[in-house]
Amino acid sequence: MKTFLSISAIIALSPLAAFMTIPYGPAPVQTRFIPAVPRLEYSQWRTGPIEVAKVFGRSQGCQEADISLIQDVSTAANRAGLDPRLVAAEVAVESGCNPMAISQRGAVGLLQVHVKTWHQKYDFATDNLFNTRTNLRVGTQVLAGYIKTYGVREGVHHYNGIGIGCETCPESYSDRVLALAGRK
Repeated sequence: MKTFLSISAIIALSPLAAFMTIPYGPAPVQTRFIPAVPRLEYSQWRTGPIEVAKVFGRSQGCQEADISLIQDVSTAANRAGLDPRLVAAEVAVESGCNPMAISQRGAVGLLQVHVKTWHQKYDFATDNLFNTRTNLRVGTQVLAGYIKTYGVREGVHHYNGIGIGCETCPESYSDRVLALAGRK
């Protein structure tokens, strides 16, 4: 009498049986964990330096600005709650990206902070306006205050007019800054 072993009996008796399984029924469903990818959204903290570089690229005196200045302008603008493009345009128009600029009216640095106007609010014995970060911090705080009080266009005009809406300041100043910033 011949004995025929079934395939499953042969496999069960083999030394590899411990490592092999024969599925009964439908194959088990394997699930893989796919991590959720965070959705990237617009953030001025992320895109600010790029926007500042674009504005500087359109400005005659700022085309050779280094990455540290671009980052400093973006950071100061974001900390003051301002559009980095607007602050970059102010820097370009006011000083042409020259941190050592001094105007005939006594305004100093990148954002041309007027010392006589702001000496009571800021201690310029310790706040060196020729320091890029200090000048940007003070200048953006002043500009943010004007914009909060007067709105963007008039705030920019007051910033140019030493805070008083200067009659000798050109009306086209605000238009020039806002156009360079890509705003209307």
